Amino acid sequence: MRDRIFSGRDVTEAVAAASHALGVPTPNLRYVVLDPGSPAGPGVGASPARIAVLLEAAPPAASAAEASLPGTARVDPIAGVRGVLRAIGEAAGLDLSTDVLEEESVVRVMVAGPGEDFFLEEDAAVLRAVEHLLQRMYGRLVAPRRLLVDCEGYRASRDGALRRRAHELAEAVRGDGRPRATEALNAYERRIVHLALAEAPGVRTYSVGEGADRRVTVALAGEAEE
Repeated sequence: MRDRIFSGRDVTEAVAAASHALGVPTPNLRYVVLDPGSPAGPGVGASPARIAVLLEAAPPAASAAEASLPGTARVDPIAGVRGVLRAIGEAAGLDLSTDVLEEESVVRVMVAGPGEDFFLEEDAAVLRAVEHLLQRMYGRLVAPRRLLVDCEGYRASRDGALRRRAHELAEAVRGDGRPRATEALNAYERRIVHLALAEAPGVRTYSVGEGADRRVTVALAGEAEE
């Protein structure tokens, strides 16, 4: 399974080019728009539209009603994820491969290749940012599963570190009774902490904060939330 890039003066022309080259009816193409293109302007040349087409067994043919709707494109989250990562790799000049594993509770996106270190620098800041972007773009389309991006075992290492940190905070709270809070965590990471301490004696956990600054507080059992 891999992607191919097609271009045209606009998205419609790019899709038509892909349909002709691959011999796949337009309604059956699974693609993501990498660049919608732009017309020429004063002192600025036109830029072509570009799409990435996921190549695999063609999905079932669209119904007559679907086929009759002009400009209708069914959003495929897996093709979208692959297209976004391909675009990032092209923009950064990276040699990457992407594998998407659809599990019962998680859609796991595995990034590998000579350019993978780009995602792991500075405590995997780029990897986590890409995961946040993909979750915002396609999370609702794969729900209730969570969309996770992993590279070189980072996710298992990160999950383990969060569990150890949770137990360290719990031990400190039991020692002096003062609540402790984690650093800002996303929803998946907060759940790791909550589950790690769900059966821990003498402490309880709850989330505080808003948006990207949301954290988990560990406090003595029975203590009121702040």
